[in-house]
Amino acid sequence: MSSELREQFFTSIVHFRKLESSFSSECEMQMNEMVILQSIAGTCCRECPCMNLDVPKIQKKLNISKPAISYILNTLEKKNYIIREIDPKDRRKVSISATPEGKAAAEQSKKKFDELWNEILTRFGEDNMRQLIGLMGELDELYMTLGEKKE
Repeated sequence: MSSELREQFFTSIVHFRKLESSFSSECEMQMNEMVILQSIAGTCCRECPCMNLDVPKIQKKLNISKPAISYILNTLEKKNYIIREIDPKDRRKVSISATPEGKAAAEQSKKKFDELWNEILTRFGEDNMRQLIGLMGELDELYMTLGEKKE
C-alpha cells in the first residue's frame, strides 16, 4: 500500500470528524446526545413510541458502551433535557422522559440536522450517498473483525 493512499485515508477520517463536529455545533449538541435525546423525546421518527430508552438498541445504533450512554444521560440531565425517575411499579427500572426544554431542544436539533442533511444530499447526490454508506459499512465490519482478532 502506498504511503500516499494511507495519508489520504487518514486525512479523510479527520475531515469526516470535522463534518460531525460541524453537525454538532449547528445542532448545539453532540451527535450521540442528539440521537439519544430524540429517541427519548419521540422525535426520532414518525411512528416512534419512545417513552423509555431502549439501551441495547441505542448501543447498537451508535456503537457505544453502556457507560457511554450513562455519561450522555448524565449530560442531558445536567442540561435539564431529561428526567430520570424510579418506576413505582418496578423499582429496578428507571423511567426516562424529556423535559419541555428537552423536547424543544430535540425538535430544534432535528430541524437543523434535517436542513443540513437535505443540503448535503442535494449537493452530493443520493447515489453517491448510498455508495458511501455501503462502503463505510463494509469498512466498519472489517474494522470490527480486526478488533476481534486482537482479543
